[in-house]
Amino acid sequence: MNTAKDHYDQQLASIYSWMAGTPEVAIKRNHDLLRQLGVCSSQGLAIDLGAGSGFQSIPLAELGFSVISVDLCETLLSELRDLSKHLSIRTVYDDILNFSKYVDEQVQVIVCMGDTLTHLESLNVVQSLLLRVESALATNGKLILTFRDYISVEPQGTQRFIPVQSNESTILTCFLEYREDVVEVYDLVYRKEGDRWTMSASSYPKLRIDRHWICNQLKKVGLEVIHNEMVNGMICIVAEKL
Repeated sequence: MNTAKDHYDQQLASIYSWMAGTPEVAIKRNHDLLRQLGVCSSQGLAIDLGAGSGFQSIPLAELGFSVISVDLCETLLSELRDLSKHLSIRTVYDDILNFSKYVDEQVQVIVCMGDTLTHLESLNVVQSLLLRVESALATNGKLILTFRDYISVEPQGTQRFIPVQSNESTILTCFLEYREDVVEVYDLVYRKEGDRWTMSASSYPKLRIDRHWICNQLKKVGLEVIHNEMVNGMICIVAEKL
């Protein structure tokens, strides 16, 4: 069975930014979202867990934060560095559970967005991450989570086939297989090579995370949920350390 790292390294990394449309659009969208969620200009430290190619890190740096961007895909971190040459962003190739090893001061904002949370191995690992986040945050520091709702509705039949992105030479289609605790996500990539189309297929599991469970876990570790709604098709939760 593939891990999220395997799947990104082998299947998605080369087309990740293309999947989002353009980096500029994704960066602008997250810049607007962060401001909407009350993240203001700051000289403090921010951590981007599962930073990818920088769709969250770059807006945070543009707001004045010094950013530590953690990810397990070197291809995407390389893209981030290319996109953010003049910004205060430090890239770290490591598991997001190890982020605190690279922090030597209290953190103002920690983000874990773009469905990164569902890439973790189990709910126990999610709990462990939340404990580490609480320990790293400064008083009044914020945690911002976004992840897909794989709980409320379970698609059936052809609803499980999702067209993601396409152009004249590349097509990405996703297929979802629901299980008790995870969704197996199959990504089918079609590429046109000359007059022929080739297909590559890969899958990996994503956790099915209940938003109410997450809110309860945040409360248990000492974080107060101050925002909980759907934004752009994703569950968006903001918690603050009091």
